Amino acid sequence: MKHSVTLTCVLLWLALPVHAAQIITPAQPNQSASSGTTITFSPIYTLSAPQDGTETGLGLRVHFNSNALQSSNVSNRFAYGLQPVGEITADTQDFDADPTTDKYFIMPWVDVTAQWPGADELPLNLATITFAVKTGFVGTTYIRTSAVDTADGAAFQTTPMTVKIAAENVSINIKAFLQGAYETTTSLMRDSLRSANLIPLAQPYADLGYTGAETTTASILNTSGANAPVDWVLVELRDKANPITRLAAKAALLQRDGDVVDAATGSNALVFANTASGNYFIALRHRNHLGIMSAAPIALSSIPRLLNFASPTQAVYGQDIRIQQGSIRLLPTGDVNHDNRLITEGPGNDKNAILSTVVTSAANPTAHINYQLVGYNPADLNLDGKTLYSGPDNDVNTLLGDILLAPDNATNSTNYIMPGSLPN
Repeated sequence: MKHSVTLTCVLLWLALPVHAAQIITPAQPNQSASSGTTITFSPIYTLSAPQDGTETGLGLRVHFNSNALQSSNVSNRFAYGLQPVGEITADTQDFDADPTTDKYFIMPWVDVTAQWPGADELPLNLATITFAVKTGFVGTTYIRTSAVDTADGAAFQTTPMTVKIAAENVSINIKAFLQGAYETTTSLMRDSLRSANLIPLAQPYADLGYTGAETTTASILNTSGANAPVDWVLVELRDKANPITRLAAKAALLQRDGDVVDAATGSNALVFANTASGNYFIALRHRNHLGIMSAAPIALSSIPRLLNFASPTQAVYGQDIRIQQGSIRLLPTGDVNHDNRLITEGPGNDKNAILSTVVTSAANPTAHINYQLVGYNPADLNLDGKTLYSGPDNDVNTLLGDILLAPDNATNSTNYIMPGSLPN
């Protein structure tokens, strides 16, 4: 729609009997849509009696709500007498008497011989106009038409098309295990944080730039057994063309059996509201484990599909950094400072972050390095509710083991930097 239309392009000359009317009705009076989809508007033209084919044309404005719809294409235009389609224009004069339809463009047809629309029989489809439904709009909107001009003496009658836009949701089931909490004797994760009443009611991922308002309930945190919550995790839907870009995210709870569930309801179907069906990279992150992401974009819709990061057959993005534990794959623990890598020696290492957490705590006034700091801390790598730098069950040894046994650390160097695979 790159051509401008001047009023002179669409002035229509005397042709119709005084009581005739040019009529526009939508081919589909009602349509339903959701964010990210498209709809089509086809104006059907007819003429009230007498239909004698003596028109000089029609100048038609097509009005729409630019908060809900974006005009994307005009095709199949009726060719006889067709003039260039006009630019999208702000409807400052409210030509269609609807302030919500704030934009319009003009489609004119002109025949100076007063034979429009020629030999074609009425009713006549004038065009197919495609609109993209914008993300974020939910409710009812309209596509209306008005006349720039009609043949002299012709009335103009029009019926709007009603568009009902519903919020679109996508859903997914995710399964994963955290190395720090995994117990080989039960093939489950420990729920020590839950049993010690340390899991917060509100999601804890502000440090990862996530400001969602997800909360859980005491009832859900009181669940025991295989469905007991282990900790919060963050699920991200990332752009299929640029996996660094996060398009949607949801904080959820990870259960002992590896199911990721909705924090408010306990459902293992994670629903992303106001999110269009389509292909997304899916990332799973934790506050002190390295994150992981699907190897390729995955098609999501309102019907949940399973993504099992615990399975060795699930392809992951970049190098597969998961820890092998029999037939199970685990997310590696140790990323205390959230820099997407594991380090035990050198600048920015995670071991010193553990030490600093212990010796600088107000609960440890004597700064003992073997002090057991109870609490919900990123330095608690084994998720047992205690941060311990030195001594039995300390949080450093697992980090050191991951470094020494990293596949690319051929020399078993303690200063090896184990990179994460999550693009950021």
